[in-house]
Amino acid sequence: MSETPENDTIYALLPISFLSALVNWAVLYAILKLKSFNHSFGFLSANQAIVDALHGSMFLIYFCPMVILDIKSFKANSNHGGFLLLLSYEISVMTHLAISLNRLCAVWVPHRYPNIFSERNTKIIIAFIWFYTSSVAVLFYEVSCSFYFDEEIQFLSFSKTKLCGYIGWYGDLLKNSTIVAIVMVLDMLTVVKVRKMSRKISANISDQAQNRLSQREMRFLKQTVTQGTVFMLELLSYFFIPQYFVNKWILFFATSFAWVAVHALDGIWKYSIGRSSFIQNYPIGEQ
Repeated sequence: MSETPENDTIYALLPISFLSALVNWAVLYAILKLKSFNHSFGFLSANQAIVDALHGSMFLIYFCPMVILDIKSFKANSNHGGFLLLLSYEISVMTHLAISLNRLCAVWVPHRYPNIFSERNTKIIIAFIWFYTSSVAVLFYEVSCSFYFDEEIQFLSFSKTKLCGYIGWYGDLLKNSTIVAIVMVLDMLTVVKVRKMSRKISANISDQAQNRLSQREMRFLKQTVTQGTVFMLELLSYFFIPQYFVNKWILFFATSFAWVAVHALDGIWKYSIGRSSFIQNYPIGEQ
């Protein structure tokens, strides 16, 4: 199919979709291969890698071909594809919350951590995330509303009804923004505790070791702030930018590109930084 003014932005979506799928499947593979991840934090990280990888893969093998090749059957069922994209996104956000709670407990209540986040309890948490998020997603995005491919804007959009407007605003934007804000607060509390712990042990280690601790703490802090900020900006840009701009490239980067990129960045952070810095230095989270 030849490139047209209506769909040329989709070609810019292909590379980031491929990157998102590739890096998150790679993260999942690495987690499954490493024995050091055979515990609560690893299980939660694997769960997030799965849904992030599915999100990128859906764009790569469903959404992009649908638009580029003008596949009518895909467009006719785009509401189901949109549902799966929203489901994977919301499970990812909920898993972010669980991971933040995991890290918080590991440093604030280390003696109770093995019981709170035992292998059994972690699997229950993961199952609950899938059950709860799937139930709400089916009710919101399949039964009450549709998230489908809109030919006019050449991207996914909620059905243009008053109910869908409420669902998009309260069920998507405000809900996920609140969760992301809570995640940032929890991670900041984790950083505070880690710094207190490092000061206690700094007297017994060399200056070089102290510098390494400080660098890892700062890296974790930067990751926390950046990750939360990126997620929040993606949500805000997706809902607000289209209200004030009509340029297709501005809309593209504020909506579809941002939505895929946030999952790609999530995988890149995990792949490059590895396990959270406080777990590297404080093995209290191990089981």
